[in-house]
Amino acid sequence: MKRISCFIALVCALLMGIASCSDDAVDIDEYTKQTLFVYMPWSGSETSSGLYSYFQVNLDSIERAIKRDKGLDGTRVLVFISNSANQSSLYEITYQNGDIAHVLVNEYAGQDYATTAGLSGLLNEVVTYAPALNYAMIIGGHGCGWTYKEDWEDYPTRALELKNKMNPAAGLPMTRFFGSVADNKYAMNVEELAEAIESTGLKMQYVLFDDCYMANVETAYALRNATNFLVASTSEVMSLGMPYYSLWPYLASGTPNYANIVSGFNEFYSGYTVPCGALSAIDCRQMENLAAVMSEVNATAVFDESSRAEVQALDGFSPNLFYDLGSYVKALEISNSLRLRFEAQLEATVRATQSTEYVYTALRGTDQLIKVEDYSGITISDISTHNVANKGKEKTEWWTASHQDIAVP
Repeated sequence: MKRISCFIALVCALLMGIASCSDDAVDIDEYTKQTLFVYMPWSGSETSSGLYSYFQVNLDSIERAIKRDKGLDGTRVLVFISNSANQSSLYEITYQNGDIAHVLVNEYAGQDYATTAGLSGLLNEVVTYAPALNYAMIIGGHGCGWTYKEDWEDYPTRALELKNKMNPAAGLPMTRFFGSVADNKYAMNVEELAEAIESTGLKMQYVLFDDCYMANVETAYALRNATNFLVASTSEVMSLGMPYYSLWPYLASGTPNYANIVSGFNEFYSGYTVPCGALSAIDCRQMENLAAVMSEVNATAVFDESSRAEVQALDGFSPNLFYDLGSYVKALEISNSLRLRFEAQLEATVRATQSTEYVYTALRGTDQLIKVEDYSGITISDISTHNVANKGKEKTEWWTASHQDIAVP
């Protein structure tokens, strides 16, 4: 906190100098508007490289975009990447005279980066090395939503069996679901991520998950004090990940354009070999309001199991884990006034979202395409009967906040 306080004092002094209109006043435009932290931890195992080669492609796309734009325009970019299961590095991407360079900040051994304390320390290094007016974070890897790594029993075994069947040689594309499932010691629960960010005293402008299944109410609520916006997918993300070359101007800006991030993702994947993908920009500052409305919904309605087929599922698990929130509430019998309040709050929370006609899953040997017929851009697991949901959903902060006892008139 001392570092943060010193930094705030520095910025305040700088702003006062500008206000004085003296001849030697510092131009605020010369100060770093945003530090963008790209976090790419190990996604494989001791013997497999996971998504490492795709991360290299992603970083190359970012660097090509920086060269195209002839610089970073007040943004600094720091990259943490694990080169193996036990070796990682932190470096800054710089641009000068048309050339890209990497400035090494630090090197690491072990897997501390996958712990709350380790990630907190890493974030503090980023703040110390590249102080800025704003911070944002891109997380590359595998994701399985809000679920707790310790609640999986047949995971990774079942997932790895499917992975062996679904390989590029067979002509079946891979997604970012697979890889880190080989060993959960490289995994973090969402609450651990939130705690690591909050412990630094920072609140990110946005956290972008270049991972599967992270656009859900449980995750967004857990991150409400760690970031203003969550940019993520309701479903699986292809192994290629985000189209960084085209999205970069909107991601690297001091004022990110979330609508353009979402539409750029949709445009890219609509023309992709497998034209499947969904992306949302969720305002985490609205999550407490959404939870309050859902408390009223939950207090007045009981889900009718016979309506399950009417609710849009957006995942490849069996039974399903992630259901579209808007579709779920449509299936509930609630008053018109409450429905209108829910819809207004949902619109205020999901600020931008788009999906292709189908989303893809690598979790099925056949029938990989999921038809998207009812889509609001954020999922919920309240009605999931999956074993992992049964174990974990009532442990989430979202469940507690959205199932409070409310007197119904």
